[in-house]
Amino acid sequence: MAQYSIKDLERISSQKAHTIRIWEQRYRLLEPERTDTNIRFYDDQQLKKLLNVCMLMTHGMKISHISKLSKSELAQEIDKIIVQSFQSDQHVEVIINQALIAVATYDQVLFDQLFSNSVKRFGLVKTYVNIVYPLLVRTGLMWIKDDMLPAQEHFFSNLIKQKLYAAIDALPLPESSDQSWILFLNEKEDHEIGLLFSYYLIRQYGKKAVYLGQRVPYADLSDVVLQCKPTHIYTFFTVNPNGGELIDLVDKLTEDFGSCGVYISGGDLKVAEITQKKGARMIYTIENLIQILSEHNESGKK
Repeated sequence: MAQYSIKDLERISSQKAHTIRIWEQRYRLLEPERTDTNIRFYDDQQLKKLLNVCMLMTHGMKISHISKLSKSELAQEIDKIIVQSFQSDQHVEVIINQALIAVATYDQVLFDQLFSNSVKRFGLVKTYVNIVYPLLVRTGLMWIKDDMLPAQEHFFSNLIKQKLYAAIDALPLPESSDQSWILFLNEKEDHEIGLLFSYYLIRQYGKKAVYLGQRVPYADLSDVVLQCKPTHIYTFFTVNPNGGELIDLVDKLTEDFGSCGVYISGGDLKVAEITQKKGARMIYTIENLIQILSEHNESGKK
């Protein structure tokens, strides 16, 4: 069981600690426990309740009314909001907020329900674009600000990877294709969800692909290219090291594999500039990737 201080609740919920204490004293909203040394702390259920209270307040319910709801009534009100949100244009923010609760409290059941309902209604691609990607951005910012524990961020990332691997595994392997992709991350890159989703799209469009994943040594990449003879080589830059290392990598990729199409996502403006100068191609959005997958070419370049 995780333990949270009042400051932890403040960071995660964006409610001032002073406000949370008032809610405790006036409405008995939360009931903190105490350690052997008499230090107050809150558990996962207390955090989840607080986040749900904040959700109801953003939808116009008064704290005085919320405080009178039983645990089951509170859950019913949250369920109403979720159901209503799937029928309106406000579903994204509601689902994202509920998913953050699932991540913060390590609630895999809640996360699975939210993800499954979203995929059933909108499909995997729209779920990724409208919910998963914004969640990745938000959890990344929260982690940077120390509003999210590394374990919580890892929990979320691994849940998404499990979903993507299952979706990829359900796709048929193409017997032949006009495009053949190699997808990899360089030796300093660990964050593979964007690359993994791209792999799903490539497979969904019936293209051949070899997925190498994270931290691939450059010498190994050369061996794979030599053996597989791809039409497209694709990588993501999510880390910006000092010293122009990414620019150097773009130089090497285009010089060594210029006969293939070299495709890059991420990086800063300098990376984008050198990518274009070297004849490689930036993929900024999912729509960009889909356009490339819809092209019929045999050399990887147009």
